[in-house]
Order: sequence, then structure tokens, then C-alpha cells
Amino acid sequence: MDSKKNSDNKAKEETPKSIEQGQSPSAPTYVFGGIKEFNLEQIETEILNDNIYIDVFAGSDIQLKTEVKPTAPALAAIRRLDTITYKWNDKVPANADSSTQLGVSAQQVAAEFPELVKKDAATGFLAVNYTKLSVHLISAIKELADQNEALEARIRALEKTSALN
Repeated sequence: MDSKKNSDNKAKEETPKSIEQGQSPSAPTYVFGGIKEFNLEQIETEILNDNIYIDVFAGSDIQLKTEVKPTAPALAAIRRLDTITYKWNDKVPANADSSTQLGVSAQQVAAEFPELVKKDAATGFLAVNYTKLSVHLISAIKELADQNEALEARIRALEKTSALN
């Protein structure tokens, strides 16, 4: 058993840091804060033309955070958002995807979660940070789960009372 423990430790010691971080051995080492922002044109030319599949990871380690607080309940606000299907109109560049899209209205999101909406300085159009919207969706799901548990407890209590009668 000790030999297995030693071989496991040895394997871990020999694993390059880039592999432990989920990168290929040839990938550059990630440096925190080395994030590059891209505009839409750069994304289309530099990223999408070179890659078929993109994963986006955001730093979220609790060790890097201060003043950590839970978010406010979000179920009521989420319920006020309409999910919609749509096609882009003629105000969008001609090379935009012409298929039916899924999303929400930035104006509705701004009314409920203003921190998730950004206004383009050049055009005045609004954009939604869908990634951060998912945090509020998690909160809403947890609220629904709590409500469900409370209802299940009430049903059990009613069934128990009914069985006694």
C-alpha cells in the first residue's frame, strides 16, 4: 500500500503545472490577470476563424475573494423576464447569424439586474452578460427548491393529520 502511495506522489510531482491546470503541455502558462478583452470583430476574425469550439473559464476561487455575501433572492425578478426567440434585424451587421436566436431583452434585464447590462458607447445598444445572469438563475432555482421542500413538509403533515382522523 505504501508503494502505491509513493508512486501516486511521484506521478503528481512529475506532472507539469500546465497539465494540472488543465492545459496541454504546449499551451502557455496561465497568469492571473492576463486576460485579454476582444471586440466583436476580433472575436470573429481572431478567435472564431481559428477555433471550432471555445470554453470560457472565469476565475472564481474563493481564496481570491473578499467581502463575500450571498446574492439577494432572485426568483421574483427572474419571473419578470421574458424568454424570447427572435431574428436579428437590419441594424445588425450583414454577416450576423440569420437563424432564429434565443435570449432575453436587455431592457427587461436592466430593470431587474442593472449590473448585468452594458451600453455600447458607439451605438447606444444594450448587451446582457448572460454568464453572470446564470448566478441569479441558480439563486432562483434554490428558492424554488426551498419552496418545494416546504410544500412537501406541509403535505406530509396534512397526510399525517388525515390518517389520524
